[in-house]
Amino acid sequence: MKYLYKYTPEFVLIFYILLFIGFKSPERSWDRIINSDGKGYYAYLPAIFIYHDLQYKFVEQYEAQYYPANKSVFKEFRNQAGSRTVNKYFPGLAILWLPFFLFGHLMAYLEIFPQDGYSLPYQYAIAFSALLFLWLGARWLQRLLKKFGSGEKRAAFLTLTIILGTNLIFYSIVEPSMTHVYSFALITGFCCTCYNLFHDYRPKWFIRSLFLLVLIFLIRPTNGLIVLLVPFLAGSWTQLRTTFQKVISEKMTLIRGIIPALILISVPLLLWHMQTGKWLVYTYCGEKLSFFHPHALQLLFSYNRGWFIYTPIAFISLIGLIGLFKQNRFRFYWLTGFLIIFIYVSSCWWVWYYASKCGQRIFVDIYPLVALLLLFLFQSLKSRMWRGLLTTVLVLLIGLNLLQFYQHTRWIFPPYNISKAMYWDSFFSLNQKAKVYLPEQGIASQKIFSNDMETDRGPAWMNPRTRYDSVFHQGHWSSRADKKIPYSLGLETGLDSLFTTGNRLIRIEAWVLAPKEMTEATLVVDYQSEGKSLSYNQFILEKFVPADQWTKIEAAFYVPRDLPGKGTAKVYFFNPSPLYKLYVDDLKIGFISMKDEPDYRKIEGILMPEKIKL
Repeated sequence: MKYLYKYTPEFVLIFYILLFIGFKSPERSWDRIINSDGKGYYAYLPAIFIYHDLQYKFVEQYEAQYYPANKSVFKEFRNQAGSRTVNKYFPGLAILWLPFFLFGHLMAYLEIFPQDGYSLPYQYAIAFSALLFLWLGARWLQRLLKKFGSGEKRAAFLTLTIILGTNLIFYSIVEPSMTHVYSFALITGFCCTCYNLFHDYRPKWFIRSLFLLVLIFLIRPTNGLIVLLVPFLAGSWTQLRTTFQKVISEKMTLIRGIIPALILISVPLLLWHMQTGKWLVYTYCGEKLSFFHPHALQLLFSYNRGWFIYTPIAFISLIGLIGLFKQNRFRFYWLTGFLIIFIYVSSCWWVWYYASKCGQRIFVDIYPLVALLLLFLFQSLKSRMWRGLLTTVLVLLIGLNLLQFYQHTRWIFPPYNISKAMYWDSFFSLNQKAKVYLPEQGIASQKIFSNDMETDRGPAWMNPRTRYDSVFHQGHWSSRADKKIPYSLGLETGLDSLFTTGNRLIRIEAWVLAPKEMTEATLVVDYQSEGKSLSYNQFILEKFVPADQWTKIEAAFYVPRDLPGKGTAKVYFFNPSPLYKLYVDDLKIGFISMKDEPDYRKIEGILMPEKIKL
């Protein structure tokens, strides 16, 4: 068994590879590896080695060729610095990725893929880099835990707890071009080498620690705060002072450490100068830290990606501070101070939730500290019963995290801001729900039209011939859309008299049954004027309607503000399948006037209308 514990990182790597194969599809435009912020971190490499263009004019080219046409995953990383364009992201990750990029470039050549920096070999090369750094971080973490007194078995278990029980899994598999798995590995490595510097002094540990510290800063500058962990790793003022006196007294050690660090630091300076003609540039422009407006409680406890809500293992780990206090008060004060400062600074960012998915992503970087806190907690428990109970709780939370990983990969948790109601609606679900969440305080007025399909409700209701009396949700009738009439019973109405404000939306609720999986069936809201379609809008049912099961569907669409006078709307379900039928029952259509205020003009989850085509 000891042999198995020793190779825990390798078993984890195999498991992650299987997860990647099962959950990631880089060949699909919406599921590329190089995505989101990763496009900016990565762009330095094709800009320098392929396009020779640090003004990034090639962005539109790769976006059109490899990413969705609707710009659903477009990420703008180009900011203006005077008349020049600058990449807003630091280049630390590009430095790490360079060998992987070159490997992808070679594979593209050998496998006859476009050597454009974004074809599949490049995508897989970056995915491979994430898995490699995940393994490296796990290997370093196991060593770090043993340095603090853990046995082989407990180090293996705590490594598994961090790798499988936190959102590190999401940022290694689903979004591997974000910085977090790399920062996790490097910060863990920094803690290991820095610990060695103080407790097994050799010049190489200073050189490696300084190199890792600078690289960590160049990937994510706020992570430079880990320098505050140096006293914690030293363990005492005496050890801290003695070691630094040794380093300062050895001139060659200082020189050998400082030269690589200066070379790394020069990289962003040179890139900024090449892009803008200036040596120092604040590339984030209007994005900034607001130190007088922290959001620490939301960062930790909000249903909208709060760290402790989505990663309860982190919350439990804080109890380990009690054990650390009993062991070493010097370390307790420095670690507690670091955590307070890190949380405070992180909560001051202008978007405090960091557009995270699967919980709060910025804390992934410091998960070696969570592992250490869990170790201190175990060490403080003298009773085998309490240690067994803690182990059981952690195993259950690993299961919860794996469930939530699945839910986030399948968009069961929505990708936008999550409220308490959304969280609990999604918590136990294995299927994505079509549901609309409107802020009640923002509703000015509403008019509801409903049809239970039991009777013919008159000329405003289209396609009455689709009423069908053999399949129904409740009552005795439904509407059937099939190859004969592919349009369900629906509503056609003028809009002028239905709203009281200019901020208008239409919310549709219905029960839907599809005997087979419907890949093309849609809910349609068609805005017209004088019989001409001006804005045709669709809500695709495929992800929300399981086969052979009545399912409630909710969707909402904003009404175009520039819709010409006397505009009309047609609302119906459309089933183009020549083989399978779609049944609709208990249709309810609400014409809702929202307060015409900024907070309600673009509510997340409400579909914006297609542009008016005159």
